[in-house]
Amino acid sequence: MLDLVSMIAADQRRWDDIPLLPTIFATSEPAKIAHFIDDFCRTHLSSAPIKTEFFAPSVGAVFGLCLSDGRRVVVKAHSSSHEAEFLRAVSQVQRYLVDQGYPCPRPILGPLPLCLGLATVEELVDEGAYGEPHDPAICRSLADLLVQLVNLLRNPSAIPGIQAAVFDQHPLPPGVLWSVPHNAIFDFAATATGAEWIDDLARPASETLASGAGELVLGHTDWSVKHVRYVAGKARVIYDWDSLARMKEPAMVGSAAMNFTYNEWGAPARPTCDEARAFVSAYETARGASFTPEEYRTLQASVTYRLAYGSRCEHSLNPTQTVYPADSCRALLACYGENFL
Repeated sequence: MLDLVSMIAADQRRWDDIPLLPTIFATSEPAKIAHFIDDFCRTHLSSAPIKTEFFAPSVGAVFGLCLSDGRRVVVKAHSSSHEAEFLRAVSQVQRYLVDQGYPCPRPILGPLPLCLGLATVEELVDEGAYGEPHDPAICRSLADLLVQLVNLLRNPSAIPGIQAAVFDQHPLPPGVLWSVPHNAIFDFAATATGAEWIDDLARPASETLASGAGELVLGHTDWSVKHVRYVAGKARVIYDWDSLARMKEPAMVGSAAMNFTYNEWGAPARPTCDEARAFVSAYETARGASFTPEEYRTLQASVTYRLAYGSRCEHSLNPTQTVYPADSCRALLACYGENFL
């Protein structure tokens, strides 16, 4: 597992620290984490990892591994903030989708205890290539795939073993604008000074989302080109299924319209206004119906809130910055406010 030790160490040098790791492993020492993963595989998969394909820390810590018995698996280590019931439901949805021919990895095990948190295991699928973020054909493909997903999951009670309520996003208490950020590197409370303009734009959008129109649907809430691999122009696999949530359909589409171009390989990560509008239009076409004016207001509020959340994350990392990169959420929010679409 020396390759995993070196991968963890390299990421720590890149990020200076990975606050997530101690919340799962009670340590950030690469050798100790590699030992925990090795022991987990030997115990629960009856096979030792002999090669590490990748290590990716984010909301969870993700390990792509080749096992001594020839299997290639992904071990996802989740912090204790993820409940076992939720992760079990995610696995059930994945199994259902695979059985329906939808392109997602098949679950293998979990959730199971791993140090301070929980771990799930799924097949490693890495065939194909990622799409060009700003290619109109990829925009249409992602919109179509999202419609397919929503339609397949429109009746979650038909999926054996799950209760749809486990995917509900619980409303924030009165007066609370932000939930706990998705990653421990962001501290909204400590960096509130200077972010008042962001909060002022987010607050009415949040209120509209709470009372807005739209059918509750189950879908993928981190819908991005970085999670989809293609083979011969067809989606081969979609990742990151612990991003499943039930929310109002126009709110989900608004979030996806602001997120679908997000990538980590150099192309501009944010869509232009025209690209975001094109995604919404492609979704409506694939859906077979346009959103009503009331639903569109909910969609627009979702776009604004998503931009504001991204702006708050950026502000948290650099609260003294006043000149923003052109492709940043803060630059877009400052330019367009609540009128991005």
